[in-house]
Amino acid sequence: MDRNPIKTALNVCKHLISHRVYVVVVSHEQSGDLSPAAVSYTSGFYQIPVIGISSRDAAFSDKNIHVSFLRTVPPYYHQADVWLEMLSHFGYTKVIIIHSSDTDGRAILGRFQTTSQTNYDDIDVRATVEMIVEFEPKLESFTEHLLEMKTAQSRVYLMYASTDDAYVIFRDAAELNMTKAGHVWIVTEQALNSNNTPGGILGLQLEHVNSEKEHIRDKQKMRLRINDSKILWPGKQEKKPEGIIIPTHLKVLTIEEKPFVYVRRLTEEETACEPDEIPCPHFNITDGASYDFCCKGYCVDLLRALSLRINFTFDLALSPDGQFGHYILKNLTTGTLAVKKEWTGLIGELVGERADMIVAPLTINPERAEFIEFSKPFKYQGITILEKKPSRSSTLVSFMQPFSNTLWILVMVSVHVVALVLYLLDRFSPFGRFKLTSNDNTEEDALNLSSAIWFAWGVLLNSGIGEGTPRSFSARVLGMVWAGFAMIIVASYTANLAAFLVLERPKTKLSGINDARLRNTMENLTCATVKGSAVDMYFRRQVELSNMYRTMEANNYATAEEAIQDVKNGKLMAFIWDSSRLEYEAARDCELVTAGELFGRSGYGIGLQKGSPWSDAVTLAILEFHESGFMESLDKSWIFHGNMQCEQFEKTPNTLGLKNMAGVFILVAAGIVGGIGLIIIEVVYKKHQIKKQKRMEIARHAADKWRGTIEVS
Repeated sequence: MDRNPIKTALNVCKHLISHRVYVVVVSHEQSGDLSPAAVSYTSGFYQIPVIGISSRDAAFSDKNIHVSFLRTVPPYYHQADVWLEMLSHFGYTKVIIIHSSDTDGRAILGRFQTTSQTNYDDIDVRATVEMIVEFEPKLESFTEHLLEMKTAQSRVYLMYASTDDAYVIFRDAAELNMTKAGHVWIVTEQALNSNNTPGGILGLQLEHVNSEKEHIRDKQKMRLRINDSKILWPGKQEKKPEGIIIPTHLKVLTIEEKPFVYVRRLTEEETACEPDEIPCPHFNITDGASYDFCCKGYCVDLLRALSLRINFTFDLALSPDGQFGHYILKNLTTGTLAVKKEWTGLIGELVGERADMIVAPLTINPERAEFIEFSKPFKYQGITILEKKPSRSSTLVSFMQPFSNTLWILVMVSVHVVALVLYLLDRFSPFGRFKLTSNDNTEEDALNLSSAIWFAWGVLLNSGIGEGTPRSFSARVLGMVWAGFAMIIVASYTANLAAFLVLERPKTKLSGINDARLRNTMENLTCATVKGSAVDMYFRRQVELSNMYRTMEANNYATAEEAIQDVKNGKLMAFIWDSSRLEYEAARDCELVTAGELFGRSGYGIGLQKGSPWSDAVTLAILEFHESGFMESLDKSWIFHGNMQCEQFEKTPNTLGLKNMAGVFILVAAGIVGGIGLIIIEVVYKKHQIKKQKRMEIARHAADKWRGTIEVS
C-alpha cells in the first residue's frame, strides 16, 4: 500500500487483479496514514473479498461502499456493547457521552442508543443519556464543555476520543477536579494510550491488540468478566462511586387544577406575588412566549413543606402545554417495526429530564409508572361523574302534584257519592226532614240533593256548612265518618304539599358508571373526560367500558375547566373526572352534583425521574406528613373549607314563589270568572222568566176577560 490511494489502487490492479487472485488479505499499522480503503474499493468492484486483519474504522462496516470487506477484529464502535454491559453490572442508569464528531464517534453513539433501546427493555435498569458532548477532533481546550457537564446530575462519563484529544480532555478535567473521587470515567482504547490518563479510569482494550497473528488464530467468543475487588476508583477509592450527584436546587412543574393549584396571572402594575403565593412562570410552547403567574393551593403548600423537610430549593413553573401528558406511539428509526412511547405534557418534561419533580394532582397509574417514579400517595381518590342537578319545572297545577291523578278522581267521586247517600238516607228515614213538623204546624225545608252536595264539600274543605244539614241519625253517622275522612285527606295533602314544594330536592339523573344510559351508545346522553388524562387511560384499559369509551372519545376536552363550565351551561350532561376535583366543584356550586359511587380508585403522587435520588426522601416525608396530621390540615384548608354552604342550603326550606303557586291563583281567577259568568246566565235566565211570567199573566188576564165577556153574553 502507498500513502497515495490512487497509487494503491493501480498496484492492486497491476499485481493482484491481473493475476486473478481469489482473496486479498490486507494489514496496516494502527497508527499511521495508511488505509486499506483503496484496496477495498478496487477489489470490491471486481467482487474479490478483502480480509482486513487490523482495520477497525467504522467506515468499513458500510456494505454499500465496502461491498466485500471482511475483518478479523471488531470495529471501535462495538465497544458501546461493552459499555452497556459494564453500566448494567455497576448499576449506573444515567450517563454523559463524550465523543468526537468523526464517523467513529457518531457510530459509537448510535450503537449505544440503539442497543440500549433494543436489548434493555426494563427502563429501571436501562442506561439513559443525560447529556451528549460532541467535539471537533484536534482539541485545544475542553473546559467549556466540562463546565456544562458539571451542571448535570450524572458523574459517569463515557468517552470516545483519539489519544491526542484524550490528553486535552484529561488535562482540563483535572484542573476542574473532575478526575477525583465521585467521578467515573469509562474510555475506549485510544484514550488509554494518553500520557496523562488519571488513576481509576476504566478502559477497554482488545486482547492481542498489536499481534496480527493472534487475531488470525483467535476463535474464542469474548466474554466480559469484572472483578470488583481489584478496581481502584478515582481518588484511590475502593468503594464504587454513586455515579450521580444529588442536586439541591430542583425544577418543579405543576398545572392548574383547583383546589390543588390556583393560578393567577400578574397584572402590569404588579411586580411580585402575594405572600401566600409562589411565582410560577408559564412558557408557552405554541407561541414561544413566557408569562408571569402566581400559584397557591394544596400542592403549593405541600411543596413548601417538602422543601423544608428534605432540604432543597426549587423553581416552580407551569406545564408548557397545559396538559398532564399522554403518550404517542412512534416508530423507531432503526428500520424495524418496533415502536416507542413518546410523552407530552408534564410527564414528557420529566421523561425528557427537563424537570426534576412534578407536584400536582398527578394520578398514579401503570402507564405513567413505567416511565417515571411516584412517591407514596399524598391523597387517595377515585373517579366519579359530575352532572347538573335536574331542574324540576313548576307547572300551573303544582299544587295538585302531592296526590296522583287517580287519587284526585277518587276524592271527587267520593264527594258526590257521599252527598247522594246522605240525601237518600235523610229522604227515606222516618226522622228525616220530610217527616218532621215544626211547632207552628209548617213543614221544614227538606234536605235536597243540592244541599247534600254543599254539605259534603263544606266538610271536606272545612269551609262551614250553614243550613241544609242532615237530620236523621243514620245520615248524621255517615256525616261524622265523612268528616273523619276529610280530616285525614286534608292533613295528608298539607303534609305532602310541604314536603313536595319546600323540602324535596332532585338529586341526580344518573345512578353511576353502571347506568344503562351511559353504557348504551344509542342514548342521547353526552359524557366526556379530559383527553390523554389518567381517566382517559383508565377507560382504555377497561374492556367492559370499550363501547362507552368509543362514544365519549369524540367529546373529550382539553382541560377539566372547559368541561366543568359546559356542565354548568348544560352543554355536557356528564363529566367523568377525579373525585377530589368534582366533589369540590359540587360543594361550591349547589347546582352541580356527583352521581353514583367512586370507581377506579387510585391516588395522587409526586412525580420524579426514574432513578431520582429524591424518591425515597420524598416518600418518607409524605408518610410522616400523613402520620403528623399535616395532610389532614391541608384538606381542611383547601378542599373542605367553605364546603358546608351547599349542605346548609339543602337543609334550608325553599321559599315558595309565584311559579310554585301560580295554579292556585289561576284557580281562584277561574272561580271568579266562573262566578261572574254564572251570575250573568242567572240574570239573563231570570229576565227571561219574568218576561215569560208577564206574557202568561197577560194571556191569563185576556182569557179571564174573554171568559167574562162570553158569560155576560
